[in-house]
Amino acid sequence: MSKPIIYFLILSLSIIFIYLIGGPVIIFASLLVIFDRCILGRVKIIHGIEFTTISILLVAIKYDLITSILFCIFVLYILPATINFFLGDRWITNKEFKLVRSVFGLIINIFSVLIVILLKNLDLILIMFVVLLFGHTAYLLKGKLTQSNYIIDYFGILINFLFNLSIVYFFHPFWLSLLT
Repeated sequence: MSKPIIYFLILSLSIIFIYLIGGPVIIFASLLVIFDRCILGRVKIIHGIEFTTISILLVAIKYDLITSILFCIFVLYILPATINFFLGDRWITNKEFKLVRSVFGLIINIFSVLIVILLKNLDLILIMFVVLLFGHTAYLLKGKLTQSNYIIDYFGILINFLFNLSIVYFFHPFWLSLLT
């Protein structure tokens, strides 16, 4: 079986997953992920701006653990890789852009789902803060342990925190209405 056929099948399964789970939350979160990982990631202007964490937050609060983990596998990992495979290296201006994300990122996303589900009774801003803190700490530890000359991107981390917390804060009523 050739690679394009395999990617087409994976893309089809991801779309079927989105359709079967349904609902505005999963559709909105999927669109955010596709925008982030397939468009914004190619031309990233400011490092640290991303929509993956808000998607994880919304899906994990609205749905159960299994659905949220499947969302991480299919929509956060496989679907962008498939779309990026078809787009190839067109429109890439971001030197750090990868067609396929690392499995480490997938594991971090799954643990983020667990954190959100454990904290789902708290305020969205607090949950987002804890998830961001966990994710950045995990990536910093990985960088320190795997690279001898690892340089911490304080600016990217600060922008990421400010961006995600601001989105949760300023659109708080929208998120709550979407989740009900």
